[in-house]
Amino acid sequence: MGYYPVFWEMEERPVLLVGGGNVADEKIHKLVDAGAQVTIIAPDLIPEVQKYVENGQAIWHERSFEPGDTDGFEVVMVATDNGAINKQVADEARAKGIWVNAADDVANCDFILPSLAKRGKIAIATSTGGSSPALARWLRTQMELFLSDEVVSLGDLLAEVRILVRQRDRECASECNLTQTPPPLLCKECPNRIEPELWQQAIDDDLRGLLHQGQYDSAKDRLISSLKIDEPLKDRAQSGMAHTRKK
Repeated sequence: MGYYPVFWEMEERPVLLVGGGNVADEKIHKLVDAGAQVTIIAPDLIPEVQKYVENGQAIWHERSFEPGDTDGFEVVMVATDNGAINKQVADEARAKGIWVNAADDVANCDFILPSLAKRGKIAIATSTGGSSPALARWLRTQMELFLSDEVVSLGDLLAEVRILVRQRDRECASECNLTQTPPPLLCKECPNRIEPELWQQAIDDDLRGLLHQGQYDSAKDRLISSLKIDEPLKDRAQSGMAHTRKK
């Protein structure tokens, strides 16, 4: 197997879910959370899956899978324990170039789903390549323990300050003829560019300590100071670099 790890944008993506039992419940929860447009095909639904239909978060066709049902979908997920149905759905989807996942059926999968730990803006995916679901679940539990309030706050803080950095970048770029199409916006020689190493250095014990103590505003001030984005923009001419202003 040659699995390539990726987070896939699912907002408004049409997804077909074949099956309405416990496995379908596991899949639909994450699909709905990601904003996918879910259509279910199954003769019956367990109550946990039924609620998504009742809440208007999924469409249900109350029947078994039929040829042609994959038309119009970009992703197909099969949640049955019937190998023949899995193969029928997978063969049709693959013939149309549609990616398909079949639960616990690697032969009928184009991709597998990792075990996911998520809090706030942070998501950590772990996988054993399908070799050990038990280990994948254990790893997810360990990652959930890792995602403490402090780590979640750190994620929120870095996201908030990054917005400030991008605003500052645009201010610099608005007066420079060396501006690039974002990303990266600023050219490599720009004295106002914040290198990745500086971000890493800024996430130090003192910053995490403030977050651990619940002092979010103080942590924000420290991060802004560490990244030097509270200082005036530097002029390339003063830095000895070739520089021209936009006219």
